[in-house]
Amino acid sequence: MRKNALALAAVLAALALDGCRTPVLPEPARTAERALVEVEGPDLPAFADDLDYAGLDEAISRSAAWLARLAAADPGRTFGFGRERVPIQRLQATLARFRELALARPPPPALAEALRREFRVFRSVGDGTGAVLFTGYYLPELRGAPVRGGRYEVPLHRAPDDLVVVRAKDFPQVSEDVVGRVEAGQLVPYPTRAEIAQGAVDPRAALCFVDSAVDAFFLEIQGSGVVRFEDGTSRVVTYAGKNGHRYEAIGAELVRRGAIPRDEVSMQAIRAWLAANPAEQAGLLARNPSYVFFRFADAATGSLGVPVTPDRTIAADARVFPKGALAFLVAARPVDATSAEMRPFSRFVLDQDAGGAIRTSARVDLYLGSGAYAENAAGRMKQLGQLYYLLLR
Repeated sequence: MRKNALALAAVLAALALDGCRTPVLPEPARTAERALVEVEGPDLPAFADDLDYAGLDEAISRSAAWLARLAAADPGRTFGFGRERVPIQRLQATLARFRELALARPPPPALAEALRREFRVFRSVGDGTGAVLFTGYYLPELRGAPVRGGRYEVPLHRAPDDLVVVRAKDFPQVSEDVVGRVEAGQLVPYPTRAEIAQGAVDPRAALCFVDSAVDAFFLEIQGSGVVRFEDGTSRVVTYAGKNGHRYEAIGAELVRRGAIPRDEVSMQAIRAWLAANPAEQAGLLARNPSYVFFRFADAATGSLGVPVTPDRTIAADARVFPKGALAFLVAARPVDATSAEMRPFSRFVLDQDAGGAIRTSARVDLYLGSGAYAENAAGRMKQLGQLYYLLLR
């Protein structure tokens, strides 16, 4: 971090010395070609802090299964590692070889040496200086009912039949996926969150109903959750699509209003403000036009269609980073289930998810699982760190 600060100081100093020049300030990458740079020698991470290997083999297996299905359907598929296009078979070999090394449970120095010898390492450009903002997400619990009534009035909508997704890979004239519905033979934007709340999507076709609009809103941010019914049963609900509108953070809106100081924004702070201002809940939530649809599932599932693994799955921008790939992060997280104090940590992770707020190389979300610690950490994590992707030589 000190190196990043010195680099920025140098840019500002140059500007002060020469007012005629406009400096080119660092910025996040929005394309795969600019997102990763290969590093060697002293720029490599230590690979020494991840000692327990918990969940790692499971997460690797899930990425390997996804890559195998993709390779069978499209054996010529490639992935971007910076300016290089890497065949899918290389990603499969990377996971296979790393799995062999990890299953042997070598001492950290031996693992680090093997990785430096056998693998190439690419660092995310992050915000343009190498710094990535790490946040967390978790599996929340909601109270619900299969049908509307009593306290259960808020629908969790399933993906509607009229939802149309135009895939960018199928239409070269569009740069990213377009979502909408067809009206009078034309593709038009799908209704916004506010319009859906007003009945633009028939609630009678909802997946189920919950007792809190705020809980439902934060469920969308997390992507998956558990709905517990009064008869003692429960169902996992997970992402099934969205309405195509851009995600707008309500925390940023509260900062703009002066309701919460910028450096105090967290899920806990936003929830507290919503609880203290119930008359403004609907209006504030409607500031985010994006809306997520759900489906029932056996487990919390990421954008690859495979279950996510606590502390091992990350959500990253699919436009700039290779999905399914092996990565290593260095950041910080809360020390316990109630504290805001952070401790350093690093982990081997798999790129298995995405999110509406996860755009460009500057932001990554770590899946933290369920329970009190996961909820606290997911609400408070806003830590700068580094992200590296590994590729077998």
